Amino acid sequence: MIYVLSGGRSKDSKEINIEKEVFKLVGKTKINILFCPLAQINNTDKCIERFNEYMKDLNYDAKYLIMDNLNQFDDLFNWCDIFYVYGGVCDTLVKIFKEYKLDLILKKYDDSNKIYYGISAGAMLPTVTSLGDKDMFSDNFHNYNYKMVNCLGILNISICPHYQNEDLIIYNDIIKKYNLHSFGIEEDCALVIDGTKYYVFKDYKYKSLYEFDKNYKMIPLYEGVKYEKNSGFRS
Repeated sequence: MIYVLSGGRSKDSKEINIEKEVFKLVGKTKINILFCPLAQINNTDKCIERFNEYMKDLNYDAKYLIMDNLNQFDDLFNWCDIFYVYGGVCDTLVKIFKEYKLDLILKKYDDSNKIYYGISAGAMLPTVTSLGDKDMFSDNFHNYNYKMVNCLGILNISICPHYQNEDLIIYNDIIKKYNLHSFGIEEDCALVIDGTKYYVFKDYKYKSLYEFDKNYKMIPLYEGVKYEKNSGFRS
């Protein structure tokens, strides 16, 4: 599986460059997307509406993973080319995936050629632990009530979405407590992990995505460059 982890969407973003690049990875004329809005469990209809409005210029068929069809996740995932996991509260996503054993189904397809595309909380979900969550989401990512969320651990990494926000500088110190390859991902940017290789997609050239080296120094990753980690990122 190829993992595309987006730092989120800025409010004024109207570009779909990342989605276009993700579609190219699939290599089909018409793409099957399974859209998951469960990080906003009380707002799933609105999320689906926003998703279809945002994606209207692309050629796709969509199905939706909601509470009423969780028992069909295996079949739905088998059908899709892209599993698109929307943002919101990552704690909610983790709880649902573990309670209904959706994480086991996700891991079952890890060696497939499907694409996992996560935005914000959806990007955090497959990591070991990442910086969120409920309080910052409720306050539009502009307060200091952040916490590290323990996620599914499919990828042996940590991320911080919405990293352009000044108060998220706290992530630089927090990650020193963890022995994880870590990334700060600004909105409108995405980290692509394909086996041992990783690279960047952006909607806007001026946005940034950083990784942290073993001394926790920030290193910018550049679009058009493919980086490699010998051992890969799988847990």
